[in-house]
Amino acid sequence: MGLLIWGRMALTFAALAGSACIAAGFFGAAFHPFDSVSHFRLTLALALVLVALVAIPVRAHLAGALAFGFAALGLATTLPMLLPQDEATAPTGQPSYTLLQMNLLYDAGDKAEAIRRIAETRPDVVTLEEVTDEWRALFEVISERYPFQTYCGLENDRDGVAILSRRPFLGEALCQPRNGRVTQGVDLNGRNVAVTALHLDWPWPKHHWTQINDMSPSLPAGDRPALLGGDFNAAPWSAAVKTVANAAGLRIVDGIGPTWLTIQFPAFWPRWLGLPIDQLMVSPDIMVEAVETLARTSSDHLPVLLRFSVRPSEPPPPRSAAEPTTAALGTPSPRGGA
Repeated sequence: MGLLIWGRMALTFAALAGSACIAAGFFGAAFHPFDSVSHFRLTLALALVLVALVAIPVRAHLAGALAFGFAALGLATTLPMLLPQDEATAPTGQPSYTLLQMNLLYDAGDKAEAIRRIAETRPDVVTLEEVTDEWRALFEVISERYPFQTYCGLENDRDGVAILSRRPFLGEALCQPRNGRVTQGVDLNGRNVAVTALHLDWPWPKHHWTQINDMSPSLPAGDRPALLGGDFNAAPWSAAVKTVANAAGLRIVDGIGPTWLTIQFPAFWPRWLGLPIDQLMVSPDIMVEAVETLARTSSDHLPVLLRFSVRPSEPPPPRSAAEPTTAALGTPSPRGGA
């Protein structure tokens, strides 16, 4: 009898602890340590499912009810962002493009494996993290296929970011090495699309939120379509990821699933036991057609491939016959006439 009572008490404590952690994660924007807990919400929810299942036969009713309730809350707010999404099709007459997101792992053993993955998928644009001078030298091998390349933060030894493109670059890149961010305009059949590669530091107590707060004012792409790919070191339901998306005016792409697990585990484990910390974000004028994770390279992150199209720009509204022209208002013409 004593053992049964101790078992019920242990289950109740486990249910209370897991439930408290899940509840705290919803307040991560106000108190950043809570957001660090939120990244494990799915893991905690699955653990609470086990607690509930064990609690039923031993009649630990409080533990079972608490565990089941917060497990349901945790699963309801995580699984919809991880499960595969229905594929869309590009609007009639609009081309499809692909973007490959990869954290390379700065000291990856077989670096050629990442080069092979790019060659196999032939994406239009590649966003890269943990880029070093050694990685940059290797990308010279594919410079004929990807003649447009921009790098940022390589002086940080392991925290460089880069964008490779088969399509021409437009304008100068915005490089913020301390924020692990580079943004570059890319010409996709006449549309200037702002592409960002981002690598955030680990969450609190590291400098994760310092980077987010510092870059937020410069994240909006204006009127341009925008794509962001990166290693956020944060789950898609976290306050950190939502803060970046809101600041940039982008939406988080669902359906990527787990992408990271330490390299010591076999190659197939990250898809099932990993953390979903590699994210993609798109502006409203980007139509997501499909997203998938690819076979692991020598990195501890899975590559993520996005297929998308750009919605056609809307023509300006027709000018009313009664609407005055700029000349009638006395505004100088573009040629500088009086």
